[in-house]
Amino acid sequence: MDIYLLAKSKFEPLLSKLVEKNNLVFFPSLEEEKVHFRQFKPGETSSLALERIRATEPLKHFFMQYKETVASFKKSLKKEIPSQVIIGAKACDLRGLDVYDKVFSEGEFFDPFYKERREKTLLIATDCPKPEDTCFCILVGLKPYPERGSDINITESDTGYLFEVFSDKGAKFIDEYKDFFETASPEEIEKRDSKRQEAMKLINEINSKSFNENLAQRVEDAKDLKFWTSESINCVECCACLHICPTCYCFLLYDQANEIDYKRVRIWDACYYAAYARVGGGANPRPEFVKRFKNRFDCKFNYFYKYHNFFACTGCGRHIKGCTAKISIREILWKL
Repeated sequence: MDIYLLAKSKFEPLLSKLVEKNNLVFFPSLEEEKVHFRQFKPGETSSLALERIRATEPLKHFFMQYKETVASFKKSLKKEIPSQVIIGAKACDLRGLDVYDKVFSEGEFFDPFYKERREKTLLIATDCPKPEDTCFCILVGLKPYPERGSDINITESDTGYLFEVFSDKGAKFIDEYKDFFETASPEEIEKRDSKRQEAMKLINEINSKSFNENLAQRVEDAKDLKFWTSESINCVECCACLHICPTCYCFLLYDQANEIDYKRVRIWDACYYAAYARVGGGANPRPEFVKRFKNRFDCKFNYFYKYHNFFACTGCGRHIKGCTAKISIREILWKL
């Protein structure tokens, strides 16, 4: 793939050009030692945090809103979806979109809003040179730097930013703004590769052992509820881990009436909720929380793997950061 160099002094002018062309531009911002995606406005890149781990918010916030009107009756639904540029997604974030693509854009049934947002998004990912102790992307087949999945990937260097093109959309972007870029030198690329090796060394030290082989089958075979009860005993069922998870995609539809029409609204749902699996007549196949707790592991590490041959987990560690009881998926899977 082609690799280009953007001088640091040209980064903000480039983003300003994107805004001038009616794009919404988002970048990772460091605020009180946490990274958040923020909308770019000229003069507001002083908090740019490309070198930190993934943002607190997963990318699903951009592609599947927490609450969204998806249909309207009597009165037609008109939805304007703007073009956007998202900068700073990590390899773990891209795995989340791999999951969403399978669920919302492939096959006979798809989500037209999701597909349009994907088509209107230029996704510029970045390396993760400093993994933290909650990160375990390497255990689910990823690396602390993207190799695919975005349109462009950025690696920060002493002299600027290396832009590596992954898609036709990315190549078109570079060509459109070619005056901002120069071809990266072999020395710059060598420095980037050395930086990546350091990140790989660090993530391997953090995750000194792998998951057991045939993990999907091990999750399926772990039917002893005593094990799952012991692992879930401290859970307060706040569902923070599910709502912050980049691969959780469950939703609930309901109709809402007003004086003019009826709207069909979609909101995020979570499989930990007691009524999640309840059906007509009140029957519930998973009335006890421990069964809902295990189902989460079946969903991500068993069922999804059997359908798509990769885990619906990114190893981002967000669930550990958000969990009141500090329950770790990684620790539980190591025990299986």
